[in-house]
Amino acid sequence: MFELPEFYEIQEQWPVLASMAVMEVLLSVDNLIAVSAVAAHLPPQKRKLALAIGALGSYLMRIVALLVTAPLISSYAAAKIIGSLYMIHLMASHFTTPKQESDPSREVEWSFGKTLGMVLLVDFILNTDNIVAAVSMSKHIWVVCSSVLFGIIFVRLLGPITVRLVRRFSVLSDSVYVLVGWVGLLLMAETVSKTLKIAHLTDIQKFLALIEILLVTLIYDAMPSLRRVLSPFLHTVCLPLLRIINWPLSILFWPVRKLTEIAS
Repeated sequence: MFELPEFYEIQEQWPVLASMAVMEVLLSVDNLIAVSAVAAHLPPQKRKLALAIGALGSYLMRIVALLVTAPLISSYAAAKIIGSLYMIHLMASHFTTPKQESDPSREVEWSFGKTLGMVLLVDFILNTDNIVAAVSMSKHIWVVCSSVLFGIIFVRLLGPITVRLVRRFSVLSDSVYVLVGWVGLLLMAETVSKTLKIAHLTDIQKFLALIEILLVTLIYDAMPSLRRVLSPFLHTVCLPLLRIINWPLSILFWPVRKLTEIAS
């Protein structure tokens, strides 16, 4: 049975809740931008209806997926490894896959029903990163469900404002995938350290590291001189390394990638 947490449990879990809130905001907004593009061809009223129904269906599917995957990732090392590899794949794929520019001459003439179906499909596929990140960061069901509830409230109330903010500061879309990769590496390290009985980071250390990564990416974007210094290293060392990492992972997660391509 699901029980409400005691106050002391909330105090203990605040670093995890804060970390998940940051991840949830950035991932949800990034997903919202992609889903909005799918319904962009509809008239305004039908577009709003499709996005509203799509969001409701997406969150219902997401809650079910969380309740199924949370016990698996919490209990089985193999599930943890697969989840960590998937998040590392998301990060590596984001930075190594060439960005496809939209073709303005390509007219989409889907019916409302087909568009709604595609919105639900894209929403669910894109929410897999939220699901894996959430269940990877906490073994407590109430913490994981809190992240879902926060995402629903945030996107419904402040989504449009944050979408404009992300579009203005495009580096935030890259920052979230750095954070996704970081969570994947943490989950991998903790799985190995638990087997080898090696100490791992505390929840507060994880939260501070997450904030530091976010600040570093924002500073990098805001300082052209820093970009000029670091760009050669990023392009000659980091990108080739990410391509090497992503090659076997892209084969492993080929079904998910194909679904994403079909949906887009």
